[in-house]
Amino acid sequence: MTMPIPKLSHALLIAAALMSLPARADSTGEVIGRWRDSDGVSEIAISRCGPALCGKIVWLKQPHVDRFNPDPKLRERPLLGLQVLSDFKPDASGVLTGTGYNPEDGKSYRTTLSPKGPDTLEIRGCVLGGLVCDDDLWTRQR
Repeated sequence: MTMPIPKLSHALLIAAALMSLPARADSTGEVIGRWRDSDGVSEIAISRCGPALCGKIVWLKQPHVDRFNPDPKLRERPLLGLQVLSDFKPDASGVLTGTGYNPEDGKSYRTTLSPKGPDTLEIRGCVLGGLVCDDDLWTRQR
């Protein structure tokens, strides 16, 4: 004959079992780091900015200014140090979505960040509600 286990013991056993389950991975953590674009001309550092992620240009093969910016007052600012990724958060499907600024045309686009392995990140910028998109594969820098 077995002795009944008190309710407190049941609660402790359940809590211990739940704590032993693997934690759900933070999808934002996979993209934090330094990334080089596919052309090898720039590197972007992606980090936490409050509850979201952002990215700044931290290396350029050749220094440039923001010459295509729609605001004439900003066309002489250096690209080095410029924040080009803003407000990236997981959407309902878990894809990181935010705004990407493209210094090559001075425009901002709805952008997604999708890890394609530990050292590859797909960047996809879209216009017209996603009808026209362009993507690039970035490589993690160590």
